Amino acid sequence: MKDILFTKLHLLVVVFGLATLSSSCIKEDLDACAKLTLMVVNHNDEDVTALGVTSEAKLFVFDANSKLLETRELDLDFITGRKTIELPYPDNTKLHIVAWGNLKGKQNVTEPTKAEDLLVSLKSNNELAQSPDSLFFGDIDVEVMGNGVAGGDKQIVIRPKTGTVEMRTIGLQYVYQKQGLRATSTECNFYMNRTLNAYNSKGELTGDSVYYNPEGDWKATEWITPTPQTLYEGQKMTGSIEAGDKRYDVSVGEFEDGTVGPIEIYPFQKTLVVFEWGEDGAFLGAKITDFIPVCYLLIENILYLS
Repeated sequence: MKDILFTKLHLLVVVFGLATLSSSCIKEDLDACAKLTLMVVNHNDEDVTALGVTSEAKLFVFDANSKLLETRELDLDFITGRKTIELPYPDNTKLHIVAWGNLKGKQNVTEPTKAEDLLVSLKSNNELAQSPDSLFFGDIDVEVMGNGVAGGDKQIVIRPKTGTVEMRTIGLQYVYQKQGLRATSTECNFYMNRTLNAYNSKGELTGDSVYYNPEGDWKATEWITPTPQTLYEGQKMTGSIEAGDKRYDVSVGEFEDGTVGPIEIYPFQKTLVVFEWGEDGAFLGAKITDFIPVCYLLIENILYLS
């Protein structure tokens, strides 16, 4: 009698255990379910999560029909600690998750009810756009299994979507001399033109054409941007400067290797545009340098991106 009772109890435990396996994750069952984390990479797809270049992130969780289920905020400790993103949804629920890093208020973000409504747009006034935050984007499709995800450990990889520009002059004093003016007698204006104003839920540029007016200041007799100015990605852009009573536009410039090409803004990189004049006041064009700022690479300077 005792043997029969023990056998029934043993079978009950086994059945209960199998039921548990079907609805939750255990360490030995990695094929069925695993954790989901956030990873930050640079423009070369190198893992920079631990550097803290993304100090906060926002997740938009959509169902299989693109309906928004929730939004979730991740802080610096969560991101750099690679903590698990828990998904408290029924097993076999299919989700599409969109992640944006560093949405700190310098751009407009829609409150979507479905994925196609999600836009991250430049703040602008009459096509004049403000500089955005240093943004990162990524998305992933997952299937929920036991508060984790099916098919092994997964990562939402977010990549940079903004770069920076610096603008300077060489020989600007000759422009003023030719006009009978003293350099520094009036303020100049830098412009960067021809970029779209929004990213959609796929991280693609969309929307309307806008331009930027990067901050500038005098340094001796030259006009410069005191700090790098953050911009959305941009191809074949036009750089301009208003100096004295003239405006100088450049759509192509000379690179360090002597080749000539367009002004472009690359994610996670800095574009330097230098306007140059001869001693006779004649405009000589622009020189362009594209490089990775040192402050992107040094841990002690990571707050530059934030």
